[in-house]
Amino acid sequence: MAQVVFNYEGQLIAIQCYKNDKMRDICSKLSIKINENINSLIFLYGGNKINLDKIFNEITKENKINVLVYKTENEICPKCGRILDNRIIEDILLLNNNTYYSLTGLISQIENMLKNNMNPNDINYINSQLKNINLVLNNVNDDIKKMKNQLEQIKINNNNILKQNNFNEKNKLNESKNQIICVYKKDKDEINLLHDYKINLNDFFDDQKREWYIETKNEINEKNIDIYINDKKIKFDYRYKSNERGDIKVKFIFHNLLTSTYYMLSYCSSLKSIDLSSFITTNVNNMGCMFLNCYSLKSIDLSSFITTNVNNMRYMFEGCSSLESIDLSSFNTNNVKDMSGMFSRCFSLKKENVEFNNSDKKLLNEINKLKK
Repeated sequence: MAQVVFNYEGQLIAIQCYKNDKMRDICSKLSIKINENINSLIFLYGGNKINLDKIFNEITKENKINVLVYKTENEICPKCGRILDNRIIEDILLLNNNTYYSLTGLISQIENMLKNNMNPNDINYINSQLKNINLVLNNVNDDIKKMKNQLEQIKINNNNILKQNNFNEKNKLNESKNQIICVYKKDKDEINLLHDYKINLNDFFDDQKREWYIETKNEINEKNIDIYINDKKIKFDYRYKSNERGDIKVKFIFHNLLTSTYYMLSYCSSLKSIDLSSFITTNVNNMGCMFLNCYSLKSIDLSSFITTNVNNMRYMFEGCSSLESIDLSSFNTNNVKDMSGMFSRCFSLKKENVEFNNSDKKLLNEINKLKK
């Protein structure tokens, strides 16, 4: 005799069966217990939909089998065996006899590896393992939900390490990987490319802000940045002067990692779009006012940003009045001390158009200030 355990809407329902029982008969017993027609249910085992017309030979090999049960409003992807609902495609871990122990063991193994210095082979191994772990996002017990949260944090940590290691490796060969690519609309002779740090530092009444300015000024300069306009290198300047009109592509290539992006692109009112996917932020501790008054920006994808060391996001997007969507899904604001006015005067940005980690309570608090 064997036991089939059905995971149905969070219920674990065990059905006793004999060696030669047909799976249809076993599932019929379940249908009676849950008052659902067997034809309205989907049964998944080992990544595949169970063929109820055949004898389920697997029950003769194990004492206990776990099967996921879904209603037919969930469709199955014929190629990957994933469940498709009406909104999104979610990865699924199809439970087998040792899922709980193998998953917790793998999480422990990955956590231990992340604590140590890893070589590229270690990282590739972790990525392959993380790719192969698919979690049940619905109808699961609390233990699996806890593991899901653990795994998501491990993925975030691993991605951060991977980005840093990738940068360290690539930077040896090609410094241009640490770069920002912008498109500016040029309708006048002179436009701002970067915030002008050539100011009178004695004007600052706040010593901390003054120090932030000095710190950033020392990093954002001709020794650390090469600037290309339409792929032609120009002499370093915070402004670009010429008679041309229309869209221009500007590439900033950084030779060293920045620790501050304070006011970096503020008042760049002609900035239309920006690609920050190759910009390395692992050392940045201050992102205050980074996009202040970038009036023309409609969307920003910051999903590649690592913000674990950032302590200041004050007025980071203030005055981005055209901003309609923003991806902050990689943001970690645990160490941020000041987020005041982060989205102030972002008149076009709605709460539902911000992607972010729901567990980040600090960021959620600022996003909740946006209109729906």
